[in-house]
Amino acid sequence: MSALLAATALKVLNHLLAQTPGAQERLSAHAGRHARLAIGEVSVAFAIEADGRLAESAQIHPSVTLRLPADALLRLPHQGEGVLREARIDGDAALAETLGQVLRSLRWDTAEDLSRVVGDVAAERMVGSARALLSSGSDLAKRFASAGSEYVADEAQMLIRPAASAAFASGVDTLRDDYSRLQKRIELLERRAQPKG
Repeated sequence: MSALLAATALKVLNHLLAQTPGAQERLSAHAGRHARLAIGEVSVAFAIEADGRLAESAQIHPSVTLRLPADALLRLPHQGEGVLREARIDGDAALAETLGQVLRSLRWDTAEDLSRVVGDVAAERMVGSARALLSSGSDLAKRFASAGSEYVADEAQMLIRPAASAAFASGVDTLRDDYSRLQKRIELLERRAQPKG
């Protein structure tokens, strides 16, 4: 990874650490330790400083390596837990646990950052509008998925609804039982019809 990308990634992480209460304090307990965060094909080696901030590191063999999906930095501030469930960890378990806890707790205070550029009121309105848009987009996606599944099940008849499937299975079971009883009755009648000799 180029030095510029590493520096940018660490700057973003340090910014999020500063906005997340208690994050730097938890990391400071591991001051002097080295770690590597691999995001897709890109990796950032860092050292934990005494104040809990992250600094670039040239350590070849870090204490722990965390491997995350390629889109993790974009998803982390909003989906921390979900992103970290996809992480693969190699190395010191205690340090990995602390890093995982800290990364899960990271939250981006977008209103705070925007307020420095556009002012407090405008920043709150922008963030509120963005949340409303994301919420309505999520609702729209759920409705679309629901309508699509109904179409596939009812109109196109490409899927069978669980209730219809259960009723069919029950009917098959009843038919099988009836067939078995009928077969046994026929066998019984055949035995009775045979001449006794």
